Amino acid sequence: MGEGVGLSWPEVLCHEPRSWAGEAISEENEVVGAVSRSRYAQIVAELRDVTGQQTQGQFTIGDRALEIEPIRPCSSRATGATGPAAQSLARLAEDLGQPVTTIQQARWTASRWPADQRRKTESFTVHRVLAGIDDEQERFAAIDELPDGKTHWTVDDATQRIRTQGKNTSRPPGTTTVITPRPGA
Repeated sequence: MGEGVGLSWPEVLCHEPRSWAGEAISEENEVVGAVSRSRYAQIVAELRDVTGQQTQGQFTIGDRALEIEPIRPCSSRATGATGPAAQSLARLAEDLGQPVTTIQQARWTASRWPADQRRKTESFTVHRVLAGIDDEQERFAAIDELPDGKTHWTVDDATQRIRTQGKNTSRPPGTTTVITPRPGA
């Protein structure tokens, strides 16, 4: 009989790990979800490769968007393109079947990370978050300064790094800061 037979759907999701025969799994045969620890490690390795390909793809989109519409030095903050630039990026987004904000964010992120400063071991999203560090030297150093005990950045770690830095951060186009008034204010 399969695992979870006789259990409702929420119970299948929440019950303790058991073998297909129904007995509890020992630590030496530990599973992650429905797979063995060794299979989980294989899946992680495969998906890290996929993440690397996605990161390269996002940077390629950003690099080509920069080629079509370079970010003009007249703007000191990351802003969305306007006028003809907005039209060309909107056209590119439409031709790729992507939201224009995806193109704008990829363009902005690529502008903040020259090819020789990008890290294949880190996701595009981590690069995008750390791109918010205004100081170029600090930004390039930050990606190599892994959080304590970590072998790579997580999005949460990168976000925390930006929060602790506080000042001197930029935001990519298409992001919004929501200001909510305090009750009674």
